[in-house]
Parts: sequence; C-alpha cells; structure tokens
Amino acid sequence: MKYRTGWIVLLILAILTPLGIIAAGGAWGEWDLDGVRDRAGFVPEGMRASTDGRTESPFKEYTVPGLDRSFFHEGLGTIITAILGAGITALFAFAVARIARHGGIS
Repeated sequence: MKYRTGWIVLLILAILTPLGIIAAGGAWGEWDLDGVRDRAGFVPEGMRASTDGRTESPFKEYTVPGLDRSFFHEGLGTIITAILGAGITALFAFAVARIARHGGIS
C-alpha cells in the first residue's frame, strides 16, 4: 500500500493524544475568547462575531458523550475524536487532490 506508513503514523499520533489530558496547562491555540484576551490583550472583532461567545463542536473538549466518566474513558474519547478528525481531514485532502489531478468531479 502506497500510504501505509502515513496511516500508521497518524494512528500512533492518535493513540498518543490522551497525553494532552495530563499535560500542564491547556493545548496551545485552543482558547476561548477570555483566553485570547488574556494572551493577546484583545479579542479580534471577527473572532468575537463568528463565535458570539459560543463554542459549536460535536465533541466538546474532545470527549464523546458517555465516555467521560473516568480518566480511561476520557482518554478513549480523545483517541476516538483524534481518529475521526484525522480521518475526515485525510479524506478531504484526498478528495481535493483527486479533483485537482483529474480536473473535476467524476
């Protein structure tokens, strides 16, 4: 398989994602509006307008509903969301590359 090594690397990274749960502090760049204000001193108008103070996410805080009872379940939920995110991103990139290579959708 041509992409086997890449898929293995993505799987290993997905399995390692729960290490972020025990890391001190939060993940870089995943701040709410208050976090941005604390770090930058202001909140960009576009960011404020696009969020209206809400966070829209199917997997809030990288948890899967029902898998947030314990550290183990939280880690498993994080792995699932990592695999889903990487898979969706890879499929999108594959689709864009295919369209660019063949000059359209067929």
